[in-house]
Amino acid sequence: MDIETIIEKLNLQPHPKEGGYFRETYRSSITIPGDSLPDEYKHDKSACTAIYFLITPGSFSAMHRVKTDEIFHFYSGDAIEMLQLHPDGTHSIITIGSDFSAGEIPQVVVPAGVWQGSRLKPGGRYALLGTTVAPGFDYDDYEDGIRDELIAKYPKCEEMIMGLTRG
Repeated sequence: MDIETIIEKLNLQPHPKEGGYFRETYRSSITIPGDSLPDEYKHDKSACTAIYFLITPGSFSAMHRVKTDEIFHFYSGDAIEMLQLHPDGTHSIITIGSDFSAGEIPQVVVPAGVWQGSRLKPGGRYALLGTTVAPGFDYDDYEDGIRDELIAKYPKCEEMIMGLTRG
């Protein structure tokens, strides 16, 4: 299947912040009152949200972090490399895909507050994934990664950070 068909059939739109294409597929009707949530949340939130997320050769998921754990699910296409930068200064590179014999895994949790960015492995055509966030995602919980600040804290990852940030 070609990328344009996937975008059309799933009604995907360019992601306004991180890159790639997406569509929210679920937003729980259950609302968690803000005063029942940890202090880092400023208001009421949906109990859970889910999206489709598509990465293409001309796009990537730019370095960012959110206040809530995010679960990635691999659906189809080619493997992606995900860089996770942990608050303690360590990092991990995880390959998300369906070739289990090559060490790829189909589901990954990005813990709350961990910087993350993803791109297709070289030669890949596309990767269709989903993400689930609970409590539900909203843009108040999203923070863009600043290239120079990330490189200063994670110098061993400079090359990958350069490829997963803009300007």
